[in-house]
Amino acid sequence: MSSFQQDLNALFQRDLNRLIENLRDTPEEMLWKTPEGITNSIGVLAQHLTGNINHFVGEGLGNTGYERDREREFKNILTPKEDLISNIEDLKHTLATIYDDIEDEEIDAEYPMEVPFEATTRGFLIHLYGHLNYHLGQIDYLRRIMSENG
Repeated sequence: MSSFQQDLNALFQRDLNRLIENLRDTPEEMLWKTPEGITNSIGVLAQHLTGNINHFVGEGLGNTGYERDREREFKNILTPKEDLISNIEDLKHTLATIYDDIEDEEIDAEYPMEVPFEATTRGFLIHLYGHLNYHLGQIDYLRRIMSENG
């Protein structure tokens, strides 16, 4: 495994752990609620991140057989917190396996599935990491403002 894959895996693992910490710190009754003017709950954002990464990394690079239902990711389906956390733990294991198996020449090749823009595997993985952090910031903010107001 190249240093790029090691670094990226370490960053994804760290920030998926932060996602789990945010879920654990969110009371179950607040998981699917949103303040006025906010569209997506913490639960929805956690579902979306899990689905997005499982789709683009799990299926895209690891051929895991994951079938994404993006529309469902954005519904308050009231999945219990522990199930959301378990899904993220499974995702962490999937990522570690995939990053370990990626060949060095694959990193600079075109991303192997249809994506919203033209990118190498390296470029698209960096994009996905940024996407994770964008929503992780939203989740952390929502948790804090809802705790103050709840």
